[in-house]
Amino acid sequence: MTDRITAGILGLAIFVIFAFTATLAVQEASAEQAGTFAGTWIASGKRQPFDFVEGRDVGTFNLAGNVSLKDQFGGIDDFWAECIGLSDSAAGGSVRCVWRSMKGEKAYSVLSGQPLKEGVKVIGEFVGGTGSLKGATGTFTFTWTSTFIDKDRSMFTGYTEDISGSYRIP
Repeated sequence: MTDRITAGILGLAIFVIFAFTATLAVQEASAEQAGTFAGTWIASGKRQPFDFVEGRDVGTFNLAGNVSLKDQFGGIDDFWAECIGLSDSAAGGSVRCVWRSMKGEKAYSVLSGQPLKEGVKVIGEFVGGTGSLKGATGTFTFTWTSTFIDKDRSMFTGYTEDISGSYRIP
């Protein structure tokens, strides 16, 4: 009889521990993150001009560089950002970017704005992510603080010290 009581108490203890652990896991998995961030971004890349209507500067480009945040985005303060896009001096641009953390988490964004030049304000929207950034949404802005364009080699380098925005991760 004592063995039955001991087994029952042990079974009940295991059930309580399991239920408690499962509840904590569900709470942690469903904990939403939201916040704001600010920092800098330096990027460089290559632009490929496209022969289009006279007087209209059109081309494709790719950029890559370090995003360093003073305020973390989803618990991360350092990203490598890679972007590809189409620029059009008359219609603006269409750009897609991936911010990759040192651990491999990714945040995907879409940028809109005018040409790659100093003083131009760019607006970004987070449209998803992977790992701890899965489902990330939000917006951000920046203005190219300084730019350098080497037209002979079709190279671009830009720096912004005012990238900032807000995010939500479900």
